[in-house]
Amino acid sequence: MKNLPHAFLSWLPLAVAIVFIYGFTYLAIQQYIRLSANEILVQYAEGTKERIEKGAPLLHAITGLEPVDMQKSLSPFVIIYDKAGTVQTSSATLHGIAPKLPAGVFAKAMQNGENRRTWQPETGIRNAIVVIPYAITGQEGFIVAGRSLREIEKREQFLRIQIAIGTITTLIATYAIVLIIHITRRRIMQMPK
Repeated sequence: MKNLPHAFLSWLPLAVAIVFIYGFTYLAIQQYIRLSANEILVQYAEGTKERIEKGAPLLHAITGLEPVDMQKSLSPFVIIYDKAGTVQTSSATLHGIAPKLPAGVFAKAMQNGENRRTWQPETGIRNAIVVIPYAITGQEGFIVAGRSLREIEKREQFLRIQIAIGTITTLIATYAIVLIIHITRRRIMQMPK
Protein backbone atom coordinates (compact mmCIF):
# COMPACT_ATOMS: atom_id res chain seq x y z
CA MET A 1 0.00 0.00 0.00
CA LYS A 2 2.91 2.35 0.58
CA ASN A 3 3.68 2.07 -3.13
CA LEU A 4 0.32 3.48 -4.26
CA PRO A 5 0.97 7.20 -3.55
CA HIS A 6 4.51 7.05 -4.98
CA ALA A 7 3.34 5.12 -8.05
CA PHE A 8 0.45 7.54 -8.54
CA LEU A 9 2.73 10.59 -8.41
CA SER A 10 5.14 8.96 -10.88
CA TRP A 11 2.25 8.02 -13.19
CA LEU A 12 0.41 11.37 -13.06
CA PRO A 13 2.49 13.22 -15.73
CA LEU A 14 2.12 10.20 -18.01
CA ALA A 15 -1.65 10.19 -17.40
CA VAL A 16 -1.92 13.88 -18.30
CA ALA A 17 0.04 13.25 -21.52
CA ILE A 18 -2.22 10.30 -22.39
CA VAL A 19 -5.38 12.36 -21.88
CA PHE A 20 -3.99 15.18 -24.04
CA ILE A 21 -2.93 12.79 -26.81
CA TYR A 22 -6.33 11.07 -26.90
CA GLY A 23 -8.09 14.43 -26.68
CA PHE A 24 -6.19 15.93 -29.60
CA THR A 25 -6.67 12.70 -31.57
CA TYR A 26 -10.42 12.94 -30.97
CA LEU A 27 -10.53 16.58 -32.09
CA ALA A 28 -8.58 15.88 -35.29
CA ILE A 29 -10.70 12.89 -36.29
CA GLN A 30 -13.97 14.57 -35.30
CA GLN A 31 -13.15 17.62 -37.43
CA TYR A 32 -12.23 15.39 -40.37
CA ILE A 33 -15.54 13.53 -40.07
CA ARG A 34 -17.59 16.75 -39.75
CA LEU A 35 -15.82 18.61 -42.54
CA SER A 36 -16.25 15.66 -44.89
CA ALA A 37 -19.99 16.42 -44.84
CA ASN A 38 -19.26 19.63 -46.78
CA GLU A 39 -17.55 18.01 -49.76
CA ILE A 40 -20.65 17.11 -51.76
CA LEU A 41 -22.34 20.34 -50.68
CA VAL A 42 -19.66 22.45 -52.33
CA GLN A 43 -20.29 20.47 -55.51
CA TYR A 44 -24.05 21.07 -55.30
CA ALA A 45 -23.69 24.79 -54.55
CA GLU A 46 -21.12 25.46 -57.25
CA GLY A 47 -23.02 23.36 -59.80
CA THR A 48 -26.20 25.33 -59.09
CA LYS A 49 -24.31 28.63 -59.38
CA GLU A 50 -22.86 27.54 -62.73
CA ARG A 51 -26.35 26.69 -64.08
CA ILE A 52 -27.66 30.09 -62.95
CA GLU A 53 -24.70 31.90 -64.53
CA LYS A 54 -25.37 30.04 -67.80
CA GLY A 55 -28.89 31.49 -67.80
CA ALA A 56 -31.03 28.78 -66.23
CA PRO A 57 -34.10 30.17 -64.47
CA LEU A 58 -33.81 29.76 -60.70
CA LEU A 59 -36.52 27.11 -60.62
CA HIS A 60 -34.65 25.04 -63.22
CA ALA A 61 -31.30 25.50 -61.50
CA ILE A 62 -32.29 22.88 -58.94
CA THR A 63 -34.02 20.53 -61.38
CA GLY A 64 -33.15 16.93 -60.71
CA LEU A 65 -33.08 17.25 -56.94
CA GLU A 66 -35.70 15.25 -55.12
CA PRO A 67 -37.88 17.11 -52.62
CA VAL A 68 -36.36 16.84 -49.14
CA ASP A 69 -38.32 16.86 -45.90
CA MET A 70 -35.64 18.11 -43.50
CA GLN A 71 -37.26 16.28 -40.57
CA LYS A 72 -36.86 12.87 -42.20
CA SER A 73 -34.45 12.86 -45.13
CA LEU A 74 -30.69 12.48 -45.26
CA SER A 75 -30.60 13.63 -48.90
CA PRO A 76 -28.77 16.79 -49.96
CA PHE A 77 -30.88 19.84 -50.75
CA VAL A 78 -30.46 23.24 -52.39
CA ILE A 79 -32.25 26.46 -51.48
CA ILE A 80 -31.86 29.67 -53.48
CA TYR A 81 -32.43 32.98 -51.70
CA ASP A 82 -32.50 36.50 -53.13
CA LYS A 83 -30.15 39.15 -51.75
CA ALA A 84 -32.72 40.08 -49.06
CA GLY A 85 -32.77 36.48 -47.80
CA THR A 86 -36.18 35.57 -49.23
CA VAL A 87 -36.53 32.02 -50.57
CA GLN A 88 -36.77 31.96 -54.37
CA THR A 89 -36.85 28.20 -54.85
CA SER A 90 -36.05 25.22 -52.69
CA SER A 91 -35.77 21.44 -52.82
CA ALA A 92 -36.11 21.34 -49.01
CA THR A 93 -39.02 21.93 -46.70
CA LEU A 94 -39.44 22.01 -42.96
CA HIS A 95 -43.06 21.58 -41.80
CA GLY A 96 -44.14 22.06 -45.41
CA ILE A 97 -42.36 25.37 -46.07
CA ALA A 98 -38.88 26.34 -47.23
CA PRO A 99 -36.79 27.27 -44.18
CA LYS A 100 -35.25 30.70 -43.64
CA LEU A 101 -31.65 31.27 -42.64
CA PRO A 102 -30.44 33.97 -40.24
CA ALA A 103 -29.24 37.11 -42.08
CA GLY A 104 -25.76 36.81 -40.56
CA VAL A 105 -25.18 33.63 -42.55
CA PHE A 106 -25.62 35.57 -45.80
CA ALA A 107 -23.47 38.48 -44.62
CA LYS A 108 -20.56 36.15 -43.89
CA ALA A 109 -20.97 34.42 -47.26
CA MET A 110 -20.91 37.80 -49.00
CA GLN A 111 -17.85 38.91 -47.05
CA ASN A 112 -15.85 35.68 -47.52
CA GLY A 113 -17.28 34.39 -50.80
CA GLU A 114 -18.52 31.32 -48.96
CA ASN A 115 -19.86 30.26 -45.58
CA ARG A 116 -19.61 26.67 -44.35
CA ARG A 117 -21.39 25.99 -41.11
CA THR A 118 -23.70 23.82 -39.05
CA TRP A 119 -27.29 25.01 -39.10
CA GLN A 120 -29.95 23.92 -36.62
CA PRO A 121 -33.31 25.23 -37.84
CA GLU A 122 -34.99 23.59 -34.84
CA THR A 123 -34.13 21.22 -32.00
CA GLY A 124 -33.22 17.78 -33.31
CA ILE A 125 -32.51 18.89 -36.87
CA ARG A 126 -28.88 19.73 -37.63
CA ASN A 127 -27.53 20.32 -41.10
CA ALA A 128 -24.18 20.96 -42.69
CA ILE A 129 -24.61 23.86 -45.12
CA VAL A 130 -22.48 25.66 -47.66
CA VAL A 131 -23.64 29.15 -48.64
CA ILE A 132 -22.26 30.94 -51.69
CA PRO A 133 -23.37 34.23 -53.24
CA TYR A 134 -24.31 34.53 -56.90
CA ALA A 135 -24.69 37.59 -59.09
CA ILE A 136 -25.84 37.74 -62.69
CA THR A 137 -27.42 40.52 -64.68
CA GLY A 138 -30.33 41.81 -62.64
CA GLN A 139 -30.18 39.10 -60.01
CA GLU A 140 -28.21 38.63 -56.82
CA GLY A 141 -28.65 36.17 -54.03
CA PHE A 142 -27.35 33.12 -52.27
CA ILE A 143 -27.25 29.43 -52.95
CA VAL A 144 -27.44 27.14 -49.92
CA ALA A 145 -26.58 23.47 -50.29
CA GLY A 146 -27.17 21.34 -47.23
CA ARG A 147 -27.63 17.89 -45.81
CA SER A 148 -28.55 16.27 -42.53
CA LEU A 149 -25.78 15.61 -40.03
CA ARG A 150 -27.63 12.69 -38.45
CA GLU A 151 -25.30 9.97 -39.76
CA ILE A 152 -22.20 12.14 -39.23
CA GLU A 153 -23.23 12.65 -35.59
CA LYS A 154 -23.66 8.88 -35.16
CA ARG A 155 -20.07 8.43 -36.36
CA GLU A 156 -18.91 11.13 -33.97
CA GLN A 157 -20.70 9.39 -31.07
CA PHE A 158 -19.04 6.09 -31.99
CA LEU A 159 -15.68 7.90 -32.11
CA ARG A 160 -16.28 9.37 -28.62
CA ILE A 161 -16.95 5.88 -27.26
CA GLN A 162 -13.81 4.48 -28.92
CA ILE A 163 -11.64 7.32 -27.62
CA ALA A 164 -13.09 6.98 -24.09
CA ILE A 165 -12.44 3.22 -24.04
CA GLY A 166 -8.92 3.73 -25.40
CA THR A 167 -8.15 6.46 -22.87
CA ILE A 168 -9.42 4.50 -19.88
CA THR A 169 -7.71 1.29 -20.97
CA THR A 170 -4.42 3.07 -21.54
CA LEU A 171 -4.63 4.88 -18.19
CA ILE A 172 -5.33 1.64 -16.32
CA ALA A 173 -2.59 -0.27 -18.15
CA THR A 174 0.05 2.41 -17.63
CA TYR A 175 -0.84 2.80 -13.95
CA ALA A 176 -0.56 -0.97 -13.48
CA ILE A 177 2.87 -0.96 -15.16
CA VAL A 178 4.11 1.97 -13.04
CA LEU A 179 2.80 0.28 -9.88
CA ILE A 180 4.52 -3.01 -10.77
CA ILE A 181 7.78 -1.17 -11.41
CA HIS A 182 7.52 0.60 -8.01
CA ILE A 183 6.76 -2.64 -6.16
CA THR A 184 9.56 -4.50 -7.94
CA ARG A 185 12.03 -1.69 -7.29
CA ARG A 186 11.06 -1.55 -3.61
CA ARG A 187 11.53 -5.33 -3.23
CA ILE A 188 14.90 -5.21 -4.96
CA MET A 189 16.03 -2.43 -2.63
CA GLN A 190 14.89 -4.37 0.42
CA MET A 191 16.81 -7.50 -0.53
CA PRO A 192 19.85 -8.20 1.58
CA LYS A 193 23.13 -7.39 -0.09
